[in-house]
Amino acid sequence: MFRKSGNKRQVTPVFKGGIASDPSNYRPISLTSVFSKLMERVVVLTMLRYCKEQGLISKQQHGFLARKSTVTNMLSCINDWTCALMNRSSVAVANIDFQKAFDSVCHTKLFCKLDSIGLTGNLLQWLVNFLTDRRQCTRVGDRMSDPARIISGVIRGSCISPLLFLLYVNSLASIFDNDVTCHLFADDVKLY
Repeated sequence: MFRKSGNKRQVTPVFKGGIASDPSNYRPISLTSVFSKLMERVVVLTMLRYCKEQGLISKQQHGFLARKSTVTNMLSCINDWTCALMNRSSVAVANIDFQKAFDSVCHTKLFCKLDSIGLTGNLLQWLVNFLTDRRQCTRVGDRMSDPARIISGVIRGSCISPLLFLLYVNSLASIFDNDVTCHLFADDVKLY
């Protein structure tokens, strides 16, 4: 189990596109041990099984889930749009991409949400210990930055972070009335 204090991780910047000299065009990926990744994978499978049994993950979510993808997201949208057009209805579409979504997850709100859906006890405490009081250093070549305190976000490069993010944004689809359809792919939202 991770200690609550002094939890320091090493990240490496991975180029995601754009101008290479712009630091904002790099994604920080956490370098973790094989043992850590195996432990996270066990936790993810257990949490996913629970979420599926309880029907907790929105059917509109297509990201990071088995048998769901950008293709299933688009096919569902195209089907709805085609039906609307065949019924001589117009369709207005809004695409939203939350900037730095994984980095802006509020830990307190995430923990409250996990507790409210029944992910409690030792599992919740493990997740609290895993995410809070973190510090990270960035390695570029053979150079290492000073440690920086991380106050929000889920860990990029972690096996468990995609599921935590999905659970964090899961209720987004339910806030719209029946006249608006919402489809999610992780941090991308399509409204029509």
